[in-house]
Amino acid sequence: MSDLNIQIDFLTALALPLIAAIIFSCLIVVLFIYIIIYQRVLRARQRQVDRWNTLTDNMIYKVIFHEDDNPDGDQISELLDIISLTNIEIPSEIAKHLQNTNFRKILTQKLFAVKHNMSGTASENLTRLFRQLNLDKQVLKKLNSSSWYQIASAIQKIGVMELDEYKQRLFEFVDHERGLIRVEAQTAILKFYGFEGLRFLDHADYPITEWQQIKLLDQLASLPTENFTGIDIWLESKNDTIVLFALKLVKNYHRFELYDQVVVCLSHRNPLVRKQAIIVLKELPSEHSAAILIGIYFSETDNNQLAILHALESISTGTDIPFLLSLLSEGDIAVKIASAKVLASLGQSGIDAIKAHSLAKEYPLEQIIEQIMEEAA
Repeated sequence: MSDLNIQIDFLTALALPLIAAIIFSCLIVVLFIYIIIYQRVLRARQRQVDRWNTLTDNMIYKVIFHEDDNPDGDQISELLDIISLTNIEIPSEIAKHLQNTNFRKILTQKLFAVKHNMSGTASENLTRLFRQLNLDKQVLKKLNSSSWYQIASAIQKIGVMELDEYKQRLFEFVDHERGLIRVEAQTAILKFYGFEGLRFLDHADYPITEWQQIKLLDQLASLPTENFTGIDIWLESKNDTIVLFALKLVKNYHRFELYDQVVVCLSHRNPLVRKQAIIVLKELPSEHSAAILIGIYFSETDNNQLAILHALESISTGTDIPFLLSLLSEGDIAVKIASAKVLASLGQSGIDAIKAHSLAKEYPLEQIIEQIMEEAA
């Protein structure tokens, strides 16, 4: 009996590895089959995407360039033949693809990307096609979404695709708690309303971030400046970031009539606002600017003192030489260098004044003078 048990145990010991090997082999076969099927599915999807890309590219190209050819069976040309009608009858094949979310996404993205670089009739045709394919309804659906990302994306498309029918809705989002939504709404409003669209600054109580200011300034750069008003109000805002933005507008658009208000900003509680005002005065030349900046120099922060000296390089006169020479005795080497550069900017009289300084032969002024002379050579 014991011999029989030993034989059974031996056979069992042999069978277990064999069973495990069979199971492992089956799993490998299943995995191999899965990989083959998955690769085929991926290839089929890619072929579908390639067909969609070709279809959308051709359609957009033909809409932009108004080709008149109409080969038999060309459904894209069939679409163009009826594009001038008020109500477009979308060809069945295109309509069928439009029901597919992925195709609709590809078409929307392509129209959006191309519209960025188009103007005139071509741009108008793209907007019209966007509406006629009911893609604007998808934008509206996103605009009413609970997802902040979808809302921001919809607002961006409203602006780029110039969907005038939704422009009033944009004002709902200019004070949104999400910064991205605010930025997109404000940028789109500028596209529709020009400089008048900046009126949201009249009552904004949230920070206008540096990135947001850059986007707004970039958008404004392509707009005409007729009847551009409101900067005077924003310079007096209680929102420091709005004051900063207003100062940048004064600088970029050379609003000399606001000079006095810029000078008032030199007394602002925020050192960043004061620094921006210093920078602006450099761009609004006046016979009084240098004296005003020198007058506040010793009450300013170290950073703003350097900003003043950089500004004086452009607006200083010979009457400022005594003040600048006094700074050469300062302990801060950055101040010494900046002061010496201002003196050098005054020409030979300034250079002679540096060389005549009591510390001209001592470190570091001697090395600073050598460096300035090399740069001037």
